[in-house]
Amino acid sequence: MLIDGVLGPSESGKFIVEHGSLVKINKESVGRVAEQILEAAKDGSIKSALFLSPELHPKTGDKQAVQWVLLVDTINFSFWPDEGAHYDVSWNGKSYTGYFAACAAVNRAIAEGIDVLSAEWMKNANKEEIDKIFKSDSGHSIPLLEERVKAINESGRVLLEKFDGEFYNCVLKSEKSAQNLLKLIVENFTSFRDFAEFNGQKVSLLKRAQILVADVYGSLQGHDEVGDFKDISSITMFADYRVPQALAYLGALEYSQELLDQIGEGKRLDNGSAAEVELRGASIAVCDEIVAKMNQLRAEDPRYSEVREITAMEVDVFVWGYRRLHAADVEKKVPFHRTRCIYY
Repeated sequence: MLIDGVLGPSESGKFIVEHGSLVKINKESVGRVAEQILEAAKDGSIKSALFLSPELHPKTGDKQAVQWVLLVDTINFSFWPDEGAHYDVSWNGKSYTGYFAACAAVNRAIAEGIDVLSAEWMKNANKEEIDKIFKSDSGHSIPLLEERVKAINESGRVLLEKFDGEFYNCVLKSEKSAQNLLKLIVENFTSFRDFAEFNGQKVSLLKRAQILVADVYGSLQGHDEVGDFKDISSITMFADYRVPQALAYLGALEYSQELLDQIGEGKRLDNGSAAEVELRGASIAVCDEIVAKMNQLRAEDPRYSEVREITAMEVDVFVWGYRRLHAADVEKKVPFHRTRCIYY
């Protein structure tokens, strides 16, 4: 258990699938997806570096890079625009949408001399300042602006009160353990507490907290051994709304008609509702099963005996990227669920 009475994400996924009724795992398709990812690892199309490949992420591998990922992951939620709005940000001659638009906005602010990585700035930044920084090219505000202001202010305050203004000091306290860092994040930064209750059990999904751990790990690789988390493979996939959709498209998840009736164009699931928690929990469980199947294939199938271990985080990155590459086909076949909240 991550904290008293709350199951960790992996245990939560198993519990939710065992007690759910709206989503099922297709074992045969799990095997096919496992082979697909192993083939991608063989031919190099899956990137070994989780963090370094995105062009907008810092490559410095220093304390400032760690501070950057904290700021970005503090507001890494709910980028899909309301009807009639857009969320796109241009930087260095290129237009970005969604999460990458927020990254571009942060980089643009830094280039303009705004000290957005300072804990003091984070603590004291007001709604007007933050709105201006993250404003879409089309003039629309970033969704959930007030919630992002609150989260940024909290991150700055916690950094100043507990970590001498630097998230790097929090990483130091983790002593090269992903689970220790995850616990420190959840204990100290309330906006990362992605908890729910399912069938009478308190569960955790922790999409943003785990992404923060993964981004710290990726940003420090090859630069600073402080980020060499010995238990990085214990981090699960990052349960959001796009990865379940792609997993359903690939056949690894099967949605019941009851669930399909609750999601789709114009419909929203409440955060913490049974359907939403089951969708996200099943995503964690199926990615863990894909990892287990890949490990089995690596041990038993000579085609994959030389392939390195693939983590659940990398499964997530692969599936998320697959969805972006095949967006039109995925959209035609499987709807994604919409939940407006700060957790994803």
